[in-house]
Amino acid sequence: MHFDLPTIWAILVTVLIAGYIVTDGFDLGVGILHTIVAKTDIERRVTLNAIGPVWDGNEVWFITAGGAAFAAFPELYAALFSSLYIALFVVLLALIYRAVSFEFRSKEESEGWKKFWDQSIFWSSLIVALLIGVAVGNILAGIPIKNMAIEGNDLLGFVYAEKFPISFINLVNPFTFHGLFGLLVGVTTVLFIILHGISWLIWKTEGEIAERARNIALKLWLPFVIMYVVCTGVAYTISFKISNPENVRYLNLPQDMLQQIASMLNNGVLEHALFRFPVIELVLIVLAALSAVGYLLAVKSMSGGRAFLFSTLTFLFAGFAVMFGAYPLAVPSSYALEHSISIYNGSSSTLTLTVMLVAALIFTPIVIAYQAWVYKMFLFKISPESIKREIEEARGEAY
Repeated sequence: MHFDLPTIWAILVTVLIAGYIVTDGFDLGVGILHTIVAKTDIERRVTLNAIGPVWDGNEVWFITAGGAAFAAFPELYAALFSSLYIALFVVLLALIYRAVSFEFRSKEESEGWKKFWDQSIFWSSLIVALLIGVAVGNILAGIPIKNMAIEGNDLLGFVYAEKFPISFINLVNPFTFHGLFGLLVGVTTVLFIILHGISWLIWKTEGEIAERARNIALKLWLPFVIMYVVCTGVAYTISFKISNPENVRYLNLPQDMLQQIASMLNNGVLEHALFRFPVIELVLIVLAALSAVGYLLAVKSMSGGRAFLFSTLTFLFAGFAVMFGAYPLAVPSSYALEHSISIYNGSSSTLTLTVMLVAALIFTPIVIAYQAWVYKMFLFKISPESIKREIEEARGEAY
C-alpha cells in the first residue's frame, strides 16, 4: 500500500462516507423504527425529537463525501453518477421527501394526516438505507463499465455499457451476480442501520420506547451477523478476469502493485480480488465481530452510549476492511479488470489533490469539533412525560 496523494484521498473519502453512515445512519434507523417502537402520537414525538436537532446536519456528510469524490476522483464521480444515476436520484428524492415528512407531520392535528407522514418517514428512511447498500454491493462486485481509452477514444473516459431501464433493473436483479450481491449488502445495511438506530433510541429515550427498541435489537442481532457472514463469504468468491494483460497499464498503478496483481493471476483471472491483503482484512473482520458482540452485551444491559460506540466500531472496522479489499480499485469493471477505475487513473492532478488536502486538514477538524459540540448540547434523555410537559407549557403560554 502506497502512502501517496491518491491513497490519502481514498482514505479521506472513505472516512467521509463512514461519517455519513455513522451519523445519518442512526437517524435513518430511528426513521425506520418510528412506527414500530412508538405506539402513540406522544411516543412518536419522542422518537422524532430524539433525532430532531441533528438529522439535517448529519446529511451534510453525504454532500461533503460527494463533493470530495468529485474533486479528488472526477472519473469516479462521472462514472458512478451516470451508471447509478437512477438509484442515486431515487435516494435524493427519498431524502428530500423524508425532510418534508419531518416538517409536515406536525402541521395538522388530524390522525390521518399524521399517519400518512409517519408512513412516509418509514418508507423514505428504508429506501435510502436499502439503496445505499445496494449501490455499495454492486460496486464491489463489479459493474459493466468500459475504459474507452483502451478502445482508442480518449475523450469519452469511462462509459457505463448498459442502457436504462436495464441498467437500473440489473442493480437489484438477483439473476446477475452484482445485482444479487447488491441485494445481500442492501439487506445487511438495513439491518445494521436499524440496530444503530436502536442504540441511539436506548441512549436518548427511556421507558417503554427504549425497552421495545431493546427487544427488537435482541431479535435482529443474529440475522444481521448471519447476513454479514454471508456477504463476507460471497465477497471472498469475487474474481475479475483480465482480457489483455498489456492493457492493465491503463489502471496507472505503481509498478509494484502491477507486479503484485500479476503474481496473483490464475489463467488470466484475479481470484479472491477483494482479499489481496488477507491479514489486515482478517484482523478488521475479527474486530468488527468483537464489536458486534460488545453491542449485544451493551443492549442487554440497556447502555445506550456503549451500544452506540460498539455499533459505530462494527461499521468502521467492516468498512475499512472493504476499503483495504478494494484498494487500489475504486470501481471494478465486470467486463475486465483493465477497464476498472482505480484511485490512480481516476484521480485529479497532484496540484489539485495537494491544495484540497491543505484545506481538508484545516477545516475538517473544525467541522467535526462543531458537530461534536452540537451532539453534546442535545445529548439528554427524552420521555413521553417530558413531551407532555412541553405541550402543557406551550398551551399555557398560548393562553
